[in-house]
Amino acid sequence: MTSQPLGDPIIAYFRDAFLIGAGATHLYLVRHAQSMSNTGEANIYDDPPLTEVGIEQARRLAKRLSYQSITAIYSSPLKRALQTAQIVAEALSLSVQVDEGLREVIMGSPTTDVRSLIGPEALEAARRIAKTLRWDAFPGSEGSRSARKRVRTAIDAIARRHPRGRIVLVTHAGVIQTYVSIVLGINKDFLFYPFNAGITSIRVKGRRRVLWRLNDVAHLDGLPSGFGGIS
Repeated sequence: MTSQPLGDPIIAYFRDAFLIGAGATHLYLVRHAQSMSNTGEANIYDDPPLTEVGIEQARRLAKRLSYQSITAIYSSPLKRALQTAQIVAEALSLSVQVDEGLREVIMGSPTTDVRSLIGPEALEAARRIAKTLRWDAFPGSEGSRSARKRVRTAIDAIARRHPRGRIVLVTHAGVIQTYVSIVLGINKDFLFYPFNAGITSIRVKGRRRVLWRLNDVAHLDGLPSGFGGIS
């Protein structure tokens, strides 16, 4: 008798490559729901709360995540993220754990904010940002190297804390973009625009990280989720 192969080897290879059924930790990186800074109603440095639309986005997000057997919820300490996380946590009967490492990437300060530049200075900043796609291009920023180290350290530590878990991390656009770039091994810091209350799913096992879903907003059908400020 000849031995028979145990299933399609190509499928087996893909299962291993994408950490399918391999005891990986499932991370759901969520950008906070719409805040007042996203609509221009408040300054980003005032740590604004969610808008009414943002609250509804968070409720829709909670319903979507209720099907994922979530085991823990982490949040940035900033109000817009924490408020989003609390709405999700209440719906899932979980508590929110605050992690400073999930705070937004620093892209400036009230005195060095790129949004306050005008004329040739603004044009030069825009050119530099578009060319490099790195946090270093923002005047007064945290810097690419520092941001990557902080984000990687914080998120990888959470993943190690919850082997095989399904973890929600409510954070910010810059943090999500940075971690996705790390996962993909890309030198650029931002490659896409994370929507408010959008879900980016990443699987982690040991030193391996696999992008599973990017910027999913299916749960926001009929609600605004697009461009409205990066933080």
